Amino acid sequence: MHEYLIHPEFTLVLVWSKGRIASTHLLSAHSGTANCIDTSPKPSRALESLCRYYQNSAGSIDPDLPLDWQNIPPFRARVLKTLFWIVPWGSTVTYSRLAAMAGSPGGARAVGTAMAHNPWPVIIPCHRVIRADKTLGGFSSGMAIKKKLLRLEGNCL
Repeated sequence: MHEYLIHPEFTLVLVWSKGRIASTHLLSAHSGTANCIDTSPKPSRALESLCRYYQNSAGSIDPDLPLDWQNIPPFRARVLKTLFWIVPWGSTVTYSRLAAMAGSPGGARAVGTAMAHNPWPVIIPCHRVIRADKTLGGFSSGMAIKKKLLRLEGNCL
């Protein structure tokens, strides 16, 4: 099953499998989109939570979203969970700082790999991770969307 959150800056597709969010896909916004809406006849609690989060443009995402962690290697899971719990809306963190926060000082490159394989962009806010020189680094959904997400959060890097 798929659900769609349409925001003026992006479209987020939630891919469900066995009652869990298996992945999300982040797409560029279509011009003319005016509101954060869902297109599901009966939206999930997760989609409603995400829509509220992006309508309010601040706060935190529901920590109880049913993400499917089953196939995520332990190091990546630790990094993704650290990012989710510790780096708030409007903030950024470097790859090396996130590595240290997740208990692996010197693991900046491995953090980059974890971000590149993040199955839940936006939910796990990998757009907030930047290079040590304060440049943006990479982003699996493209640099234009990373810049939009950071601007949406009030960060003008």
